[in-house]
Amino acid sequence: MKKLLLYFFILWGSLVFSQLYQVPIYSVSSLQPGQPGSEVAKLLDGDNTTIYHSKWSQNGIPDELKFYFTSNVTSIKKLVYTPRQSGTNGMWTNISISYSTQGAPNTFISVSNNLIWASNAQDKEVVFPTAILNPYVIKISVNAGIGNYSSGAEIKFFSETQPAITDGTDCTINTSELSINGANDVKAAIIPSGTTASSYQSGENIDKSYDNNVNTLYHSSYSNTTFPVVLNYRLNGSTPIDYLKYTPRPSGDNGRFGSVNISYNTSANSTFVNLMSFDFQHSSYPVNVYFPNQITPLNVRITVNNGQGNFASCAEMGFYTAGSSGAVNPYNNIFANTLYSALKPSVSQADIDGMASPFYKGLAQCLFNGTYVNKYRVQDYKVYPPISITTGNLKVGSGYDSFENPTGIVFAQADKVALFAQNIPPGASISLQVKDFSTVLGGTTSYYELHNGLNVFQLINSGLGYISYYNANEALPDVKINIVSGKVNGLYHYQTSTQSDWQANLTNSAYHMIDVVGQHSHLVYKKSMLKNYATFNPAELVSKYDLIVKNEWLLMGLYKYNLVPKNRMFSYSNNGGGWYAGGLGINMDSDWGEETLADVNQLSLWGIAHEFGHINQIRPDLKWIGTTEVTNNMHSTWVDYHMNPQNDGMSRLERESVEPTTGMASIEGGRINGAILNTAVNQEALQGNSNTDVFKVLVPFWQLELYYQLAGASRNAPVLSLNYPTNYTGVDYAHWFGTVANVARSYNASGISNGELLLNFVKNTCDAVQEDLTGFFIKTGFLKPINKSIDDYGIGQLTITQAQIDATIASIQAQNYQTPVSPVIHYISSRSIKAFRNKLPLSGQTGQGVNLSNNYLTVQHSVWKNAVAYETFNANNQLIYVSVMGTGDTSNQTTKVYYPSNATAVYAVGYDGRKILVYPVSTLSVAEVKNSNSELIVYPNPVEQNGSIHIKLKNASGNYNINILGTDGKIIFSSKGNLDAIEKEINTEILKYPSGIYLLSLKDAKGKTFKTVKVIKR
Repeated sequence: MKKLLLYFFILWGSLVFSQLYQVPIYSVSSLQPGQPGSEVAKLLDGDNTTIYHSKWSQNGIPDELKFYFTSNVTSIKKLVYTPRQSGTNGMWTNISISYSTQGAPNTFISVSNNLIWASNAQDKEVVFPTAILNPYVIKISVNAGIGNYSSGAEIKFFSETQPAITDGTDCTINTSELSINGANDVKAAIIPSGTTASSYQSGENIDKSYDNNVNTLYHSSYSNTTFPVVLNYRLNGSTPIDYLKYTPRPSGDNGRFGSVNISYNTSANSTFVNLMSFDFQHSSYPVNVYFPNQITPLNVRITVNNGQGNFASCAEMGFYTAGSSGAVNPYNNIFANTLYSALKPSVSQADIDGMASPFYKGLAQCLFNGTYVNKYRVQDYKVYPPISITTGNLKVGSGYDSFENPTGIVFAQADKVALFAQNIPPGASISLQVKDFSTVLGGTTSYYELHNGLNVFQLINSGLGYISYYNANEALPDVKINIVSGKVNGLYHYQTSTQSDWQANLTNSAYHMIDVVGQHSHLVYKKSMLKNYATFNPAELVSKYDLIVKNEWLLMGLYKYNLVPKNRMFSYSNNGGGWYAGGLGINMDSDWGEETLADVNQLSLWGIAHEFGHINQIRPDLKWIGTTEVTNNMHSTWVDYHMNPQNDGMSRLERESVEPTTGMASIEGGRINGAILNTAVNQEALQGNSNTDVFKVLVPFWQLELYYQLAGASRNAPVLSLNYPTNYTGVDYAHWFGTVANVARSYNASGISNGELLLNFVKNTCDAVQEDLTGFFIKTGFLKPINKSIDDYGIGQLTITQAQIDATIASIQAQNYQTPVSPVIHYISSRSIKAFRNKLPLSGQTGQGVNLSNNYLTVQHSVWKNAVAYETFNANNQLIYVSVMGTGDTSNQTTKVYYPSNATAVYAVGYDGRKILVYPVSTLSVAEVKNSNSELIVYPNPVEQNGSIHIKLKNASGNYNINILGTDGKIIFSSKGNLDAIEKEINTEILKYPSGIYLLSLKDAKGKTFKTVKVIKR
């Protein structure tokens, strides 16, 4: 292809310059938004068939593209612009070029202005008269483009200087002379006769623990394991033994050893002698246990005191005689410490040249040359609690970080790796863990146990390196490690890394993944994804993940109860596998949208919190059948509400347009209305609907969060936050769920049915807030009988009888808790928090600010103030639908109230249960529609359990006498006064009355008796 050459100076004769090398571009940005699928990163993908194109729907000129470079690019001599190869829209026809340098990144120097380019598909070259030195940004200002768009296929930059190779190779050090750890050790033979287990499962007896196959295992009895479990290994009585090696089961965790006692006897003395105690801490990787002294046993007895899941299991058990390990601390005249991480100040090149060992000579030379990357190769590593202890204490699922202490070093398969270790405490088990993240979470993981001094291993897989240092004793000291082998991949740590580190590591080709370590979260994500979407803001990205985790821990009560773990939560992203939680952490498939994982403005807050939420579900107490995809979303709603970039004061439940029930049109807030329809209107059990929607099941959990965590229980209590006031002495409503969770963490739920778990949640919630919430739990379907098989990643039964419900209600009422301030908590949404929190009075005028169209009333909030919901009734005075505040209008200026053909009236409902007729004007109540000649009207009728009634009398004036009678004719309430005073008194008394039918009679001061009204209380 011909190229159009543009020169900024002319030489007599031929233009001659040295060979040019293409240089890497760190990142690119554009002033104009890209058309979806044609974003500006397409300019750097090396594919002429893909293009960057400004958004089709708007003017794309002027455009400004900034190309960023790292310090590895020392100069730029030429750029090449490849226009789109088909079509012409957006081809650049007039540009200007300027640049900034690493030393002054915000100061731009002009190179050229208004360069004119032909509108064709030929490459356009610009050769700079003087090479741009140490570039940070080269800016191309697009002044004109075909069709007023901006487009391009590729941009390339070239230098006269070959850029540094950034493949992670800082030094190449020969390890071939070194002996692999344990290469000279001798494994003792185990004699089957006399090797026994006190408990075993048929087919998984102790012989499976020494068959040299890690895929078979010894396992104690599935049905009758009683601790201690005694494992006796018979040896020949003449082989000296220095240590044993325990290999746990490679998959699953039941039976992984906890604490053990080790004893032995000899051929000369049959009495067993106690040798030592050791705690394997349910290790998931092989552990060497070094004995305090060499023994020559006939039998070694391992008494297992406890194991994970109350079982004992072992993939392989071996006993070894240690061989010779060679010279201790050679070349101490050259190296300044036994970590071999520095040279003595006096060392010269001649001293290094005189060294005989290629390994130590190569290391010394690298240190001498100053190319050894100490930042990653030489580090201190901290101890972390074993994952099983953390998850056991919190009663949550697996998925906390088993990759703490990333090294920033990547290894190749079959490499002979050398590293030095210091400060490993006696009895502590520390390993180099190498994890292959090249495909999915199931990639190979291998462990290599470390000891103080030189460690040498032959790796069985490639991957990133981690120092596995997990121990229940958090007071153990940091260990020091010098990793001589492998390539430097780098990592980002929220406390120690810089923006320069970030850019250098993302352009490093040592490995395609990188560790990003926050305060409470740990990500292993693709470099390409991070480079595209977190180009300059790694700290902001990881802090977002940290904040998601903090919000989940806040909700769980971990801050309140001082249970915040040292362990991080782990997230991994590569191509494939979908989004799911479990195993090693959360798998976040980048094919589902890289921007949702790495762009701080487009993060899938709901999705990330949802997957972390799965791990943080307290099981089984707060994860009974049917709630696997429910209680985890308590975290999602909370995170979505607080962290969404729109700051719109909503969660997905209010924001998303969904049909409330089959056959209805989708509408914003539809799921909340649909949940209320199922339970409060149709009186179904919470999980009883035949078309179970887990989001509708979530609604009452979210309503409890809103009322107690954000609305202060309508008692002006503090909201839930990381800055919760320490001087508040009232009921801690805000931490209601954390309190419930804390009760669950200490409760033995073994053998408890799913129905009992649900009822425990009801009781524990009432205990947490010290309020009688039985009305709420009845209306939301928790306290409704159910007998249903539910498919929740497996079939389970949810059964709750009326007798159990009655016993639960009696148990709660026996506590004499106060009732909630609001009788309509089941109507709260994020749009009505203010009304509940500040106890704002309902106001509005019947028929005003309302318009009926297509089965929906549009109610104006400017007229109807502080209505938390709108109830729709039919001609039989039956509640047929409820529309919460803001339904159908995310701006929260109106509410779309469902008004089907059989509807006859709509009432606005205040936080306190007070109701005002909204529509129609001529109808004050359904009762009045039925009997238009009646002077006395009582509405709403029936009245809800915690509801209020209103009395309407035509031409009312003066005082009245009122009586309320039971169906037996006995007067149970009398009062005298004006109607307003009587109404207030009745609404105080009626709360005390059980459900049933009552008769209300009224006389005026002259003795005129009005028609008696039958009042139904639900």
